[in-house]
Amino acid sequence: MKRNVAFAVVLSALFPLTVAVLSALGETRFDVYFSLFTLEYFVASAVLSPKRRGRDYLGAALLSLFAYFVGMRVVEVLYAP
Repeated sequence: MKRNVAFAVVLSALFPLTVAVLSALGETRFDVYFSLFTLEYFVASAVLSPKRRGRDYLGAALLSLFAYFVGMRVVEVLYAP
């Protein structure tokens, strides 16, 4: 199986599994879902290393939003009453 196809298959299997597990646990926060999706994307990308024709703009966008959500959580913890 080609690396690009394997990457797509792994992500298409992991994302719904993540949603099912988190919803079964009663998680409702979007940032938790997004953070796990980002983690899965980068782990699958590192393990399967799909071929890229250009820069990974999706990875950069995911990392930027992940950093934003982490920053918001840190601020929430630091400034909680």
